[in-house]
Amino acid sequence: MFQVNRVIFLLLVCIPACALQPPESTSVLTFIHLNDTYRVDAVEEGRRGGFSRVATLIRGLEAAGHDVRILHAGDFLYPSLESQVWNGEQMVEAMNFLDDLAPMYVVPGNHEFDARVADELVKRLRQSRFDWLGDNVRLATGDPVADSLLHPSFTFTAGGRTIGVFALTVRPGEGGNLRDYAPFLDGSYVSHAERVIDRLEAQGADLIIGLTHLHLGDDIEIAKLKARHPKFMFIVGGHEYEVEYAKGSEDSATVMKGASNARTIWQIDVRFTDRGPQISQKTVAVDESIAPDADYQRIAGKWRSRLLALMPFLEARIGEAAVPLDGRK
Repeated sequence: MFQVNRVIFLLLVCIPACALQPPESTSVLTFIHLNDTYRVDAVEEGRRGGFSRVATLIRGLEAAGHDVRILHAGDFLYPSLESQVWNGEQMVEAMNFLDDLAPMYVVPGNHEFDARVADELVKRLRQSRFDWLGDNVRLATGDPVADSLLHPSFTFTAGGRTIGVFALTVRPGEGGNLRDYAPFLDGSYVSHAERVIDRLEAQGADLIIGLTHLHLGDDIEIAKLKARHPKFMFIVGGHEYEVEYAKGSEDSATVMKGASNARTIWQIDVRFTDRGPQISQKTVAVDESIAPDADYQRIAGKWRSRLLALMPFLEARIGEAAVPLDGRK
């Protein structure tokens, strides 16, 4: 009788004590990171990049049990040839497709504010099913619904954990566009990031990440905030068109940027353990080794056909360069 009572006593004291700790996640939270994407289809004559191959990768990860989220670090509405015709409508349709596969979180880049008036941006915001994030810029388009679609101090939950995201866009005078409908807040990038990190910590975030469209040097300065905020683990950014990486440490968050048009992207896996979030990352070359997604190809084919109907000469070959040409700037 004594032994039975002792077992019951142990159960009674253990149940509330154990409930104080969230269960260790058995699944992997995986981020797929993109930036500076201007085309609905692949580039380099179809050999590299493209959302279609990204869709295939996402489906494969989800089939393997990963909880996938997509991060996009801006520059997609403009300045492509297609967007001169359709003002980014084609890009938002393509990104909505990806968002239907896995939730997508996007920070506006400088090119989202290329248009001198807000009319087309309002349409693209209302068209979007993915989330727009921003902590150092606000929207004043004259459409309250559209303006409210840019979220500051953003959080989401995954596997019972709270993930906090701060999002920063390059300012006018440093590569950004000065527009009345997109006023920037005063203060440095670092001060904006720390203000939001403080808020996310107060909300109980288990992991904090940065989503930025800034110069690499600014990202590296922001990354130093990890010395005071250990739950701030990494920054994924845009604005540069080739892969960038700054290794993290106890005092600095990891910084990662991909290649434009999804030619090379990042896969970041997060596992929550008793020691906190454990992060691993790798680059993924998006090339002909990855099959296109058949459903997505309907979107790519539709917009390609529309463009060729307007400009049939685009498929004409008029010459060939003897050496590779760099036309990025």
